[in-house]
Amino acid sequence: MEAAKTRLESAGMPKRKLLRAALALMLGLALIEGCLWILHFTVGQQRHVLDGGAAEILCLGDSHTYGWNVDAASTWPAKLGELSGVAITNRGAPGKNTATLLEELNEYLAIDQPRVVLILAGLNNPWSRPHAGGTEAFVGTASWSRTARLVKILASRFTTDEQASGITRIRADKTDAPTLGTFDETELDGERTEVRVVTREGDLESFVVGGGTLSMSEAQLAYDWITRDLVTLSDAVLAAGATPVLLTYALEEGEYIPSVNFTIREAAVLSETALIDVARDLAPLVDELTAERLFFPDAHPRREGYSAIASVIHDGLIRGGLIDGQLLGDPGVLLRKRAAPKPMLALVRDVADDGKLNLDLAFEPGLCFSVLLSHSKSAAEGDSWFGIPNPLARGELFSASERSEALMGEFDDMGRARLEVSAELAAELGATEGKVWASLVARTRDWVLLGASAPVRVR
Repeated sequence: MEAAKTRLESAGMPKRKLLRAALALMLGLALIEGCLWILHFTVGQQRHVLDGGAAEILCLGDSHTYGWNVDAASTWPAKLGELSGVAITNRGAPGKNTATLLEELNEYLAIDQPRVVLILAGLNNPWSRPHAGGTEAFVGTASWSRTARLVKILASRFTTDEQASGITRIRADKTDAPTLGTFDETELDGERTEVRVVTREGDLESFVVGGGTLSMSEAQLAYDWITRDLVTLSDAVLAAGATPVLLTYALEEGEYIPSVNFTIREAAVLSETALIDVARDLAPLVDELTAERLFFPDAHPRREGYSAIASVIHDGLIRGGLIDGQLLGDPGVLLRKRAAPKPMLALVRDVADDGKLNLDLAFEPGLCFSVLLSHSKSAAEGDSWFGIPNPLARGELFSASERSEALMGEFDDMGRARLEVSAELAAELGATEGKVWASLVARTRDWVLLGASAPVRVR
């Protein structure tokens, strides 16, 4: 009997040890989870004041952060760096949605090691579904657990860059400034779209977004998706030891932006994340100076709009104790002192012995131009060209010039360009005899016309 009892007790010992080990593991995980939540509500919520204005701020987002149709120096991250003296990293790129940012986040947190992360995203969500294999599974299963999030972040440190973020990053030639000409979208299989773009930091990025636009009946799905991802982004930034700050889109107009901004504000409340409400703070200036001056027709900011946005964000960071400095106050102080930019064309010299017409052109950096020619400056009333009133009379010469790639180009970093019309080109256009008038038409790369200069007689 004693031997049998001993055998039974010895057989039960491993089970009891396993039970005690499992219980200890559960208690340990619960203790870790509790500590992480305590840190979230104490240390994690404390403001990280930047030392001497030398620490980095990481900017995440889509084309509104990248700076669509403006030069790199005119984007709000670049302007914010000038105003604050803080080193800024602009990781925004056209086409990114909140799911893409989640896939990239761990890589950028490891590379840039920021103290503050500014997030402006969500506007691409309604027309780019999450693709299979992205972050949805993680968010849907253990999004409440800070231990699970910490494990995910730590695990990403031991994977390759491609495994961590789902993107391919190739260092581009630093002598070549990133241009929108490198932006390309390719449909892969009807369900996904590959986007390739050179970022403002000089990296060639390739990332994939889900294909297909969410219908109006699915609109709430997009907004729920934005809320979920922004909350997860904010928590992951906090877990990495940085301070997240959500931003709203500056021009609160159109079909989607008001609802997206409402969702961003909601996410800030749910995640207890700092919010700089750019749309709210900029609204009085937009009413005063008009949206046409500060924004392109598609709601992307123009150069002056980005300057005002940077001013609002700068003051928001100071009020939040995230950077040191003096408040700038009214973002429209400098803008009121100058007139709105207008396309300008001037004849450098009349027809020379070599038969060239030399034209100086001026407008905003980052934009494109077309020069139109005509034998008459009197355009027919009501006649238009790509949505603006015809600046010159339409005729054979005008029609030839509007199709000529030799009369198209881009403004440089100073907003200037020089155009030479050779004798051969003039002959090709039929501008060898009689009066010739020229007008500069400023436009975006996707042919949104912004205005035209007054006609100038060049012959």
